[in-house]
Amino acid sequence: MEKIFYKNALIGIKLSAMPRGSVSHTDGKQSLELLTLKHPKGTYLKAHVHIPRKRITRHLQECFIVRKGKVRVDLYGPDKNLFKHIYLKAGELFIALTGGHGFHVMEDVEMIELKNGPFKDDKDFIEETKNQI
Repeated sequence: MEKIFYKNALIGIKLSAMPRGSVSHTDGKQSLELLTLKHPKGTYLKAHVHIPRKRITRHLQECFIVRKGKVRVDLYGPDKNLFKHIYLKAGELFIALTGGHGFHVMEDVEMIELKNGPFKDDKDFIEETKNQI
């Protein structure tokens, strides 16, 4: 697991391997929880339901899971400054907690994107040529 910071802000988490057990990689303050589950055959994870609670979120958070291929992810701080490139390949994921991002497809790719909703058309596009590392 790699936590990626811009200045003092946690921008996201890249996960390349899964640790054993049920492990939460985000704290309880995030709108989207990243939890990995790696257990041996025969393990029982206790059945449960989630009690309805009012949840107010102000930030959209997204998780990108690469099933096939490779992408370069351009990471931007909340101030829209490009500060880092990371690469994701099959089996890896990145959870974007804040800031912005862009993708360059390096190989034919299949990705899954998960985000908190409800979905709103709220994109503020960043001009790529203005921002250099």
